[in-house]
Amino acid sequence: MAIRIVVAGEIYIDQVMSGFPAWPRPGEESFASSLTREVGGGAPHTGVGLARLGHDVTLVGPVGRDPWLRARLAELGLRTDALREHQTEPTGTTVAVSMPGERTFFTYRGANADVEAALKNIPEADHLHIGAACNPDLLGWLCGRAKSVSIDAGWHPDWLRDPPVQQALRAVTWFLPNEIEASEITGETDPVRIMNRFKELAIPAAIKLGPAGSMANDVQIPSIDVQPVDTTGAGDCFDAGFVDAWLHGKPIAECLRQGNICGALSTREMGGMNGFPTRQELNQWQSNSH
Repeated sequence: MAIRIVVAGEIYIDQVMSGFPAWPRPGEESFASSLTREVGGGAPHTGVGLARLGHDVTLVGPVGRDPWLRARLAELGLRTDALREHQTEPTGTTVAVSMPGERTFFTYRGANADVEAALKNIPEADHLHIGAACNPDLLGWLCGRAKSVSIDAGWHPDWLRDPPVQQALRAVTWFLPNEIEASEITGETDPVRIMNRFKELAIPAAIKLGPAGSMANDVQIPSIDVQPVDTTGAGDCFDAGFVDAWLHGKPIAECLRQGNICGALSTREMGGMNGFPTRQELNQWQSNSH
């Protein structure tokens, strides 16, 4: 029987401009040599990864009236019938200016201002992945909409430090922060001490440690060596690999290893998920990493 997965959260259109000769001074204009338009946001990135691994994935979130976005999401393998269309606001948009060694982002949230209203339109699922910092009561309600729930809310310091949020996180199956977010919620900086603090808080967490890999319970698995082109969405792609392995009943070390591989390989191409591996490629990397 197919696993019904719902991925929910903020949805963006990323406009990435690169190849500028220099950053313009006020009043000047600088011309890019390339422009890439792609779906952005943690929820779509994770959803596309899960779809690429063969899952039936429905995306839930707020969007504007944008035929291109719906067509692109469908092309990427996501169901779009549960999207909530905002009547006046456009889809959230990020303009990324890519310069050698740095990227600058200009973002308009647009329809994402109503993300919590969209999350209340969640269909029941076998697994729900949340890519948004929703209020504790809503998070508790969402945990009742699926057999298992994972959440990667991203960098929201006030949300991470909020005691009611920490209480609500006890109800999720997996909380998937990066090291900086995990440090913010626990007050610790060492990964082992962070994990011990999560145990004290009774929050089931798997921590993304960047090049150092990832950690859950008392297990840490190193990452794989790749030459990154664009690290956008790497953590979201880790989420997809980790969740897929967990849904297939793999031990925690294998879940972490698979998450590491998916996150690392996603950095090979521009965009948050274009480098995400197919199931066949993932299996090859798993064989080579043992």
